[in-house]
Order: sequence, then structure tokens, then C-alpha cells
Amino acid sequence: MTIFAKTFTFVEKCCKLDESLQLMIADVVYVRKGQVIKMKIALGMIISSLDTEDEIMRFIDNAEKYGHKLNCVIVAYTKRFNAQAASNINNKVPLHAVNINNPKHAYDEFHRLDISETATQTLLSCPVDTGAGLVPYGFNRTIVTIEAILRGIDILFFVDNDVFPTVLTETEEGITENEVDFFGEHLKQLKAGSTITTGEYSGYNILPPAAFDCMDDLLFGVQKNDMLDYWKTSFAHRCMTVQATDRTPVSCSKILGGNTALTLSAFSSLPTFFSSYYYVDDELYLNRGEDTVLGIGIANSGTVCTDIKLFPLHDTYKSYPSEPDLCNDAAAQIRFFYACTGWIGRNPFLNYINGNDLQSVRDSQRHRLERGVDALARYTSNPRFLSIMRNFDISWENVGRYINEYEQVLEAWDEFTGRSDIK
Repeated sequence: MTIFAKTFTFVEKCCKLDESLQLMIADVVYVRKGQVIKMKIALGMIISSLDTEDEIMRFIDNAEKYGHKLNCVIVAYTKRFNAQAASNINNKVPLHAVNINNPKHAYDEFHRLDISETATQTLLSCPVDTGAGLVPYGFNRTIVTIEAILRGIDILFFVDNDVFPTVLTETEEGITENEVDFFGEHLKQLKAGSTITTGEYSGYNILPPAAFDCMDDLLFGVQKNDMLDYWKTSFAHRCMTVQATDRTPVSCSKILGGNTALTLSAFSSLPTFFSSYYYVDDELYLNRGEDTVLGIGIANSGTVCTDIKLFPLHDTYKSYPSEPDLCNDAAAQIRFFYACTGWIGRNPFLNYINGNDLQSVRDSQRHRLERGVDALARYTSNPRFLSIMRNFDISWENVGRYINEYEQVLEAWDEFTGRSDIK
């Protein structure tokens, strides 16, 4: 029985004895020194620029609509900061906007906790020049997680700025979009004993509808071959996902960073998010898979993680409801290009952490990928896809750096969690 299940048994008894302890069922609580204490809940988001309040406010409004109290919002931003937008958010829920280039509050707290300079720089100093507005996903999410821990947050909800508190449902009239109790659905399973909750998305898959020779080679080369049957039948389902009718929660270890709730005490025995980056001809490419690495930690530690079967809308191509057109839409091609280069960046480290033979994987993937990107370039009439082969080679050349970075992050994370007050 987890702390949540034990706590609610205790609360039920207390509420019968003392009216002052009565709590709404929507509240999430824990017991400390015999006292029933409401858990602090934060909404977290990573974003390039805090230009508008809309992306955050839709979740604040959703929480308010369904009776959930957010103690704060934590946003990590890289480039621009709009004071009026921040003020509008802060008028609803206290906002902690963290400048990736200078996370001052975290630096101050690390100094107070007497965390070593090496660990401080590893966790808080951005490893890349942020001039282009790009920051490794793992670093970004770790900054938000650290800020939440330092501010005494118990449960951190992560959403992405292209996710909505709505689901797509298939009806006789077609696909409809409906608002859901986003926070309540996650909290329901946390109360039932889960430590982490997550789910898939509604909307268009990152693989757009397509049909060309060597699709299997391309997916094998970017290590997404488990999606082959799905992609080959894409013109039947249009790569559109709608809310599942079966809402039965299931145990899992795979999480999606844009649709998850984390009990922060779990990080006392879990690694943080991690992903790296690489450069090709002075262009920065971000590796995907920061939540994949955490998922491996979840599986290895036995952490109770639940897929709650809630599929919030993910506007993958930022054009919903328009269907992505890989052949004719330049924006769709760019989005897919960077998805491929992100998978290629992820794969060397992913295979290392899974204990696979790196040389064997590299050789087999390269052989298949070369055929796949050639076919993709012809299918889209876009020769840029041919450059993916150079990305592949350079990413694999960086695998030693990826491994060293991860070991440094793990060591620094252990020091931070050992000194911080994770409830």
C-alpha cells in the first residue's frame, strides 16, 4: 500500500473525529507528524518564450473549472519574457518563471544546501548556447523539476505548450473535441496508489500519413520499427488518434513528458530526465527521449506508474484540424525532419543504456537508413532528407560524450536529492 492509500484511510477516520479536518474528496493530502496536510500541486511547462498567457491559462482555467487548486505554475523559458503575460498568469496562480540562462532561485538554494560547484554547474548551467532558443529537453525538464522540489511541491504536472485539456472523440457526426477534467483524472489514480501517472495523446501522430517504398528501412534506421504496421496503414486511419473508449488504467513504465503527473518524492530513487544534443555544420540538433530514460529508471526501480488512458489533444504539427501533408507541406516536412534527427540523436545513448552492442546496432541501422532516407527524399521531392545520414554519423560519433554527460548528471542528481527536502 502506498503513502496515498494509507493516507486516505487515515483521513477518513480523522474526518469522523474532528470536523476541522474534513477535506473535500478532490484534495490530495499526506500525513506528517500526525497532521493531515494538503499536498502542494504545481503545473510545469517548458517553453521557448513566455510571449502569451494562453498556453498556460487554458490549464489554469481547466483546474479551476473542476475544482482543483494549483499552488503555483513553474515555467522554464529561454528567450523572450512578456511581463504583462506573466502578470496575467500570476493574478490567477502564483507564477515562477525560470530563465534557463540564469535560474537564480535555484542557484541561491543550491548554495544554501551546500551543493558542490560541480553538481551545481552540471544541473543548472545550460550546456549549449541558447541564442537559437533551443535547449536540451532533459535539461529543460530537470530545471522545472528542481524548481518544484526547492519550492516544496509534492505533485508536479508536466504539460507541453502544444497540449490542450481536451480530448478528441469519434462520434457518428465525426470527430469532436471535448474538455475533460485533466487534473482530476491524474489525481484519481494518484489517490489510488500510483506514484506517477501518464497517458497518450489525441491528435495526429508524429508519423504523418505516407506511402512510399522503403518505409520499413526508414523506421528501422531511426529505431521506430515498432510503428511499421501503423505507418503502412496510415491512409486508412490518417495517423489520427482519438480518446480510447476503454479507460481501464494499466501499469506502465513509458511516460510522455507532456501528459504526466509526478509525485516528486519518487525522485529520491529515480534518475532525472536526460537527453543530449549534437551539432552538424554549426547547427544544433536536440536529441529526443528524455522521458524514455526516466521510464527505464521507473521500470528498474519498481516505481508504481500508471497509464490513466486519458488522451489530451496534442497539436503535433501546430495546424490541427488540418491533416499534415508530408508531400506538399513544407512545414510538415520540417517537423518530420527534426523528429527523425531527434530520434537519431537519441538512439546511440538509448542502446547503450539498454545494454545493446553499439557497433552492431550502428551498422545495421545505417545500412537500412540510407535506403530509407533516399526513398523519403524522392517521395517528398525534398533533398534535405538526404542530409539525415550525416546527422546519423555525427550523433554516433558523440555517444561517448552522451554517456559521460549522463554519468555526471546522475552523480549531481544524487547529491541534490540527498541534500534537498523531498517529502
